[in-house]
Amino acid sequence: MKTSEKLSAAGLSRRVSIRLEQFRQARRIHGGLRGLGTAVLGVKLSRLPIPSRRLRGRLFRDLYARMYPPGLNADEAERPLEDYPSFNALFTRALKREHRPIPDDGASLLSPCDGVVQDTGRVENGRLMTVKGIEYSVESLLGGLDPGPYEGGQFAIVFLSPIDCHRVFSPTDAVMEEAIHVPGARLLVHPPFQTAEYPVYTLNERVIFRLATSSGPCAVVMVAGWGVGNITLPLAPDFRTNGRRIESHRWPSPPEVRRGDWIATFELGSTVVLLASAALKATPLVSPNEKVRYGQPVFKLDPCAVAR
Repeated sequence: MKTSEKLSAAGLSRRVSIRLEQFRQARRIHGGLRGLGTAVLGVKLSRLPIPSRRLRGRLFRDLYARMYPPGLNADEAERPLEDYPSFNALFTRALKREHRPIPDDGASLLSPCDGVVQDTGRVENGRLMTVKGIEYSVESLLGGLDPGPYEGGQFAIVFLSPIDCHRVFSPTDAVMEEAIHVPGARLLVHPPFQTAEYPVYTLNERVIFRLATSSGPCAVVMVAGWGVGNITLPLAPDFRTNGRRIESHRWPSPPEVRRGDWIATFELGSTVVLLASAALKATPLVSPNEKVRYGQPVFKLDPCAVAR
């Protein structure tokens, strides 16, 4: 067999292995084939309108509280829960700004989403380390972008649960230089399912936002998980993230975003990785397993770096 044919066969075998692992993980987390079938149906039906406000209220309050304690915080939602016509509309809901105050001092990087911190740390030798000591190449995470600016910089990984707001926000005042969609698998991003054999953050589908600040670059990486049907961008509503090849979107005039501006939405949940360049001289303000909200400072920035 020729070398090219061996490489092709090896690639096909790897893809099949990843798909099988994706199925095994999904079956396990849902308690078997029956539970998995119900979950798949639920994902398919998540966009269908629920006709009764009363039924929506029961599903969104009681069902959520049983499945994902303590359930949704109805006071934070921009609208009454019964006003959301479908599960997808509920997942992608906006929150009242008074519940997510945005600091305006510019001396910190903010959490881009609600969720639980999986890991924080410093990029060393082009790698970041996360759950269970699994190492990830920054270059592979970024879909081939230059990892150089992030060497020695800080990272934070935030996992979103089904009760979290599924919108993603800018961590700082910046220029949105590029959005890159990297196709991939839908392995589970839940910490218990992460393994070195299947490095989820580099195998899964993701969207990478490249942001330029006055002090240096930063990146926001949205990693899709099982059941995530789409990632949408309010600044580029026609940018579709369901292709089979890497796609880049650049604006004719790169838009400026402010701290806490809405930049993207997960339809269902997953994980966000925030990368700060070494030039920002960031210091972590949060720790693993800590609950965070979007707009909350997660890195303190060196005042000298911010003033440049």
